[in-house]
Amino acid sequence: MQAAAHHLSVADGEAFLSTSRMLFGPITQRFARGSAESIPKLVSVNLGPCRLSEIRAKSHLVVNDRAYWRSFDPDAIKILVQLNGRSRFEQQSIAVDLNPRSTIIYDPVRAYTLQNLSGVNQLILQVPRSTFTDDTLARLAAPLPLPGEDDSLTHIVSGLMQMAIGEARRLDEIGCRRVGESLIQLVNGLIRGKPQPVEARRAPLEALRERIVAYIDANLARSNLSTDEIARHMGCSRRYLHRAFEGEGMTLERFVWDRRLERSREALLASADVSISEIAFACGFNSSAHFSRAFKAKYEVAPRELRDTVLGKLH
Repeated sequence: MQAAAHHLSVADGEAFLSTSRMLFGPITQRFARGSAESIPKLVSVNLGPCRLSEIRAKSHLVVNDRAYWRSFDPDAIKILVQLNGRSRFEQQSIAVDLNPRSTIIYDPVRAYTLQNLSGVNQLILQVPRSTFTDDTLARLAAPLPLPGEDDSLTHIVSGLMQMAIGEARRLDEIGCRRVGESLIQLVNGLIRGKPQPVEARRAPLEALRERIVAYIDANLARSNLSTDEIARHMGCSRRYLHRAFEGEGMTLERFVWDRRLERSREALLASADVSISEIAFACGFNSSAHFSRAFKAKYEVAPRELRDTVLGKLH
């Protein structure tokens, strides 16, 4: 990553992929082999509560697969402005074609793919999830394409993002924060201004539950994940937190426990290349012995025995 102003970072060449994963979560980016040489470039600026990035790259595929337990970006909503090039965004069985001056808002808590069909120049704004109400987040159950730049609010948001990235080196820390706070308000207005699909209208507790599950999934590797911490992150009381799980027939603590075991079972059956100890620690267990006992108590079979039996049949 090249040196730049303290709030600005620039990455190109080999640093592009690693910096992209650092900023956007462990996404997978695949560039076509044998295509014309072109060095991808990523410029990113810290706007206080937000982060704004510009990507210039040849055609490539971006995959964020929620089914893969480490591939997750739960803390930010993303706004993508297509400055140049053609792309195709897919999420929740909905496909959106992106042409120059197209804008889309999406929630990366759900698996998605972004197929950049040509060389592209894109702006990506990451806005903290905590700055949106549950009702606003409920409107992002599916990707939200915005009107073209003939829509005044879309035009203002796109213009402010382009100004911020273009003037990033001249902005001081206070200026960056003010731009970020303005973008938060504008993006909230964009989302609330769109009609809410009937299937996306959910009760606040249902929306809260989805956020809780997303946070748990993103933090399963931490053995000290607690109800108190989850409540603080959600900005609600423990009592309200538990209300979101009343219909599950289990406590939140039990849900976390079962989630660890379910994720470990998926990892066991996905590949024989990862050791049982690595899976245990990655799913938040303090020891492989503790994990094996808990796993056998739930599934009535030891982890190694399950893996050997199932994967053995596939070979």
